[in-house]
Amino acid sequence: MIQELINYTQHLKENIPLVFEQNLEPSKGLHIFIEFDEQGNVKNFPGERGKQWEYYDGAEMSSLLNDVLKFEQEGTRIGTNMNKVFDKKKQIVTCSPFIVSFKKEKLDNDKLEGIGAERITKLYDYYFEKAIEECIDNNEVLTQKIIIFAQLLKEITSKIAFFGIAQNDLISHFQEMKKDCFITFYLKGVDFEDYKVAHDNYLKRNLFNKNDFNTDKIINNESFGLSDFYNGLNAKKPFLEHKTATMFKGIASRIKANDTIALNDFSLLLRRKVFPQPLPIFIDKNEFFRSEQILNIFKEDGRINYSQILKRIFKENDSIVLRNYYLLFFNYKHELEDFDYVTKFRFSLEENNSCPEIRNLFGLMQNKELKPTETIKHIFHFEATIVAVIFNGALVKIGEDTYNVHYFGEIKPEFVSGGEPVYQMVMKYRKAFYDYIYKSKIQAINAYMLDEIMWNSIIADLRNDKLTEKGHSKNYIIKQKLNIWFSLYNYFNNNQLKRVDMASKIPELIKKMKSVANNNEEVLDTVEEFAFAAGQIIYFLLNQSKASERTHALLEPFLQKVQIVQLQNSIAQMINTYKHEISFGKGRFERLSAEVLAFESGENLKNYQRLLLAGYFAPAAIYEKTEKIINE
Repeated sequence: MIQELINYTQHLKENIPLVFEQNLEPSKGLHIFIEFDEQGNVKNFPGERGKQWEYYDGAEMSSLLNDVLKFEQEGTRIGTNMNKVFDKKKQIVTCSPFIVSFKKEKLDNDKLEGIGAERITKLYDYYFEKAIEECIDNNEVLTQKIIIFAQLLKEITSKIAFFGIAQNDLISHFQEMKKDCFITFYLKGVDFEDYKVAHDNYLKRNLFNKNDFNTDKIINNESFGLSDFYNGLNAKKPFLEHKTATMFKGIASRIKANDTIALNDFSLLLRRKVFPQPLPIFIDKNEFFRSEQILNIFKEDGRINYSQILKRIFKENDSIVLRNYYLLFFNYKHELEDFDYVTKFRFSLEENNSCPEIRNLFGLMQNKELKPTETIKHIFHFEATIVAVIFNGALVKIGEDTYNVHYFGEIKPEFVSGGEPVYQMVMKYRKAFYDYIYKSKIQAINAYMLDEIMWNSIIADLRNDKLTEKGHSKNYIIKQKLNIWFSLYNYFNNNQLKRVDMASKIPELIKKMKSVANNNEEVLDTVEEFAFAAGQIIYFLLNQSKASERTHALLEPFLQKVQIVQLQNSIAQMINTYKHEISFGKGRFERLSAEVLAFESGENLKNYQRLLLAGYFAPAAIYEKTEKIINE
């Protein structure tokens, strides 16, 4: 995959170089260009703001600051720490013979360290000696310019530190800026190409992890070495060593020095958040234009995510095919969390001229009408409609203007709605859902997984239900999850299990409950019908309670019964408890409860828990109006 990243970055550099300026801004502080005459004397210092120097506070960008952008990048160090800088004391943050940058606080006077200017200027000799050695290839003209630049900087740095001597606009900004702002000097009169070559030399000679594995003592473009890009030395860690690759001194592979620059450029783009998450890396050059398309859409609105980008692409042309690419996911620390090869991305969920549907099996209302069947047309519709609901927003959270996903990284249990049961499902299965949605791994999710997720998610809702003025707080979400569960009951079966078609079974059971409740001749024939009817009876009985805590949580003890007789005994006790609230006669409750209490079977109720749950939340036959039943 390393070569694909190199090809990808080089393609960006050649075809859309402006991406390397995206989300880029100068360091906050003073940016000063130093120029000297033929005698080696500094010219026009401090000079005029906007011509010789500029101050950046994070607000407006001037013409000179736009120039600063490209020059400053040619002096950046490798990585975010100070391990590979030229300065032994790690005070000067740049790595170029033409640029010197340090924080304002380094010029502050200190009793222990002495005068601030001295603290910096005494570092210049070694810094520039090292910079010339690393970055300049036997160029006497440039070397002499750098030596003069180094001498002038000692004088100029001291002048700025002792700002009381000569007041001017530059010094005023120096006084006002915060201690963590930077003072950066640039050598004027040197071509930008020289800046670039010098920085490339620094990168090539420092981007290798360790020089022990280099093919050449003096590194050139064609030298091979151990890449520092997401790589480590595992020769002393046998459990981390490659066991199948061709080994050389304990390492598996080396790359060219020139290629390390491309990988470093890729890392810089990552840190600037130029890429969407996840990031597709196409391996076929004929598909590289897709990378440009994705980056351009992402650039239009930095808040847009990967799924929204692909939805826009497929909306423009629903016949396109995305195939043969690596999909990379990096965390906020720019660490690689996951990568995989995607042979073909599945956007549309249409198969055999039909798409999965979420049927309204439990009578959910929308705008005072029954909610219609919802057709899930594409994979990101599935993510927004299904995944967002079943994990209570812990994996996919949708706001008015936001769409956030959390397939990787830390998720704290206390921030997961539903508590421990939902948190465990999130951590156990989020990678499977990521693979299913983003990598089109159809086998990543199966029916057993859906059962476990839905059961635990609904149980969590039962436990967290509250009784409000509008009714049960979790009533809608539980029915919504039941609709999803039973509508997709066989969708993830992958032809492996013999499962009931629950989307058809629930309406059949509701119809049977009405028949039993309204006809003395009808009886419960199966354990399925018994479990469903028991759920209807339990709902009716709990509804008779006047207690303020008659929440859905009261259902859970009934779900834990494993013997039919145990469940019947509990129902009988409830009838006895609430008999004063029930008008007995030849009504629907009496007929249905009589069938439930008289039913006999030795089967384990654990296999029918979901049907008891479904019966509890399904439209209750006991409350059906007689006229409606007659009309039906």
